[in-house]
Amino acid sequence: MSADNENTPPKGHRFNVEEARARAEQALRKSEFILSRAYGLLREPKKEWEQIKAEETTIPRILIGYVAPLAAIPPVCDLIGSALFNRLLTIEPGEALVRAVVTWVVSIGLVYFLGVLVNVLADTFDGDRNELNAQKIAAYSLTPSFLSGVFSLWPPLWWISLFALAAMVYIMHRGLPILMKSPEDRALSYAASVTVAALVAAIVLFSLASCVA
Repeated sequence: MSADNENTPPKGHRFNVEEARARAEQALRKSEFILSRAYGLLREPKKEWEQIKAEETTIPRILIGYVAPLAAIPPVCDLIGSALFNRLLTIEPGEALVRAVVTWVVSIGLVYFLGVLVNVLADTFDGDRNELNAQKIAAYSLTPSFLSGVFSLWPPLWWISLFALAAMVYIMHRGLPILMKSPEDRALSYAASVTVAALVAAIVLFSLASCVA
């Protein structure tokens, strides 16, 4: 073997390092995008919703590329918080992990259901049906709720997540006239109806999920 070959690092190793660096940079950009979107929806909701409306995407891309990473925040933080406060001692670690995965999957399904609900109720509130825009409403309105999952790191702060519910209603009612073309005077009742139905569905789905897990 020549000296040049000996000094040349294996191609596979170099590829893995570069791939890991690329994945890390991609994850960082995605996290920055999520935080920027959440801030924009709270600070300038009309401007942010107009931008969201113009974005070309698909429902699978929204659910997999945006909702899935966000939906992982609450169960992961709950696992960490449980470990730090010794609540995991009451259940098997494997069982806790299964519950976290089930919660994550159910959360993604709940967002999709919420989007379907937004689309179905559009006629009732004088809006226009649009499946893609309805899924955008569901995914981006729930951003504060998913981000509030970080408070699970310290269980006594769980109640702060209630403010995320109010933020969800506010963000949704500002987006419905833009994406679903619902009249301004009906947007708040539209958002409230969707939220109540979503809460009922969440209680049912997570109850069933706890039985499975």
